[in-house]
Amino acid sequence: MTKWMPLLKRKSTFFQYLISLGVVTFIECLFFRQSIGMILSIISVLILPFVLFFIEYVLIERQFKKLIYIYKKNKIIIQSVIYFPILEEFIFRYFIFQYCILFGFNDIQFILLSTLAFVLAHVFYQGVTSVVKVIFSVVLGIIFLLTLNVFVTIIIHCIFIIIIIILK
Repeated sequence: MTKWMPLLKRKSTFFQYLISLGVVTFIECLFFRQSIGMILSIISVLILPFVLFFIEYVLIERQFKKLIYIYKKNKIIIQSVIYFPILEEFIFRYFIFQYCILFGFNDIQFILLSTLAFVLAHVFYQGVTSVVKVIFSVVLGIIFLLTLNVFVTIIIHCIFIIIIIILK
């Protein structure tokens, strides 16, 4: 994508990864011809909290400049805690699960495939140290299989990232 779009070359790899996750999620929704309800739920989870916060904070309290300052100062944290877990869980749990159902894979194959994809995606922008995410991915895969609810794994992923940020 960065070769085709010069604007992306100037962005951080962190931002490029976020854009890539968004594009893959969009393509996957089209590929599986998801119901409008699933597409709306993805959009709602990604956008609705920010729209509500924006309405309350900017329009009611008139704090637009302060909001921009807070976002610019904490952009990476906001992306890490909100955008990445949501998009990654849709891609590495929900959509890979759909592929596994489509091709007749069993639960073990799903866990292995989703873990491999999750770890490989992190290796490309975090390096070899991301191999330790294997355990985290396996646990999220098992939880997804037990609940068949991507929103449960999103919440767990968000909480995990918050704990990491607090500890750092």
